[in-house]
Amino acid sequence: MPFMKRGYKRRPEHVLNAAREKVKRLFDEAKAFHQASDPVMAKRRVKQARRAAMRVQLSIPEFWNRYCRSCDAYLVQGENSTVRVKRSVRILCCKACGAVRRKVVR
Repeated sequence: MPFMKRGYKRRPEHVLNAAREKVKRLFDEAKAFHQASDPVMAKRRVKQARRAAMRVQLSIPEFWNRYCRSCDAYLVQGENSTVRVKRSVRILCCKACGAVRRKVVR
């Protein structure tokens, strides 16, 4: 019996690049829908972007503060989210569902 490799299979670079472009396009569309006062469509685009990234196991750290992980709402500071800094910790709170995300700021 041949030796079996453990762990997950790394995706080809062209698949990851296509997923990155799709995620970026969907977040741009979510921003446009949010500016047009259509939060339902913005939420749908965020959900599609997250699903496209998860499908190829792609992390999207550049968009971490643009969406709520619990309700998939597109977040805009001051409109539907609050940002505070306490003791070098950035606290992002979603006004739609009340979810809180913390990130250490150095």
